[in-house]
Amino acid sequence: MNYIIKNVSSKQELKKAFDFLRIIFSGMPVVENPVYSLEKWEERMKNHSDLMLYASLDSEVIGIVFGRINDNNSITIGPVAVHENYRGSGIAKEMIYLLEERAIYYGIYSINLGAVESAEKFYSKLGYIGSLLIQSQIHSIEQLLSLNNNRYNVKFTNIYDGKVSQVCLELTEPDRDLQKEYESFFPGCYTQMMYCKNIGTKN
Repeated sequence: MNYIIKNVSSKQELKKAFDFLRIIFSGMPVVENPVYSLEKWEERMKNHSDLMLYASLDSEVIGIVFGRINDNNSITIGPVAVHENYRGSGIAKEMIYLLEERAIYYGIYSINLGAVESAEKFYSKLGYIGSLLIQSQIHSIEQLLSLNNNRYNVKFTNIYDGKVSQVCLELTEPDRDLQKEYESFFPGCYTQMMYCKNIGTKN
């Protein structure tokens, strides 16, 4: 398969990649998340277009891996998507490894991402270590911590954007029972496995 991997270098290329994203993630929260808006990616493209990768076959986008640099000298990968006809052919793996190489160029030492359930094993195979992120706009950090009850070590707590309580628990393997427990006990709570990989040395 003669696909090519490029980084976004124009608004036209970004629009094609973004249209692909909206199709793949239709109906999912990522589509409406302002962090992943077209305008935000246009801003990031000015300085870090080489972290916004896409795979092209016959001039059509068949995969994307976008990364953004955070304030804490890390990169968040997302979205990651490959057209269903080309999954399992190594496209996402190749793009992620390329993004890791470019991250090192920027002096980045850590990469993190959120994973849908079907992709968790894929990221583990690439050397990413899992943890469980629990988020709620309704419940406090103290409430979210109470259900864990010291079952797992707490990696961090945070108030995201001044309104979203976040608790991250250290567990390398998914605990579906705990996720269901959280989402049942705290209606409106959202859980997702997060994955992190250290790729360099922190200054």
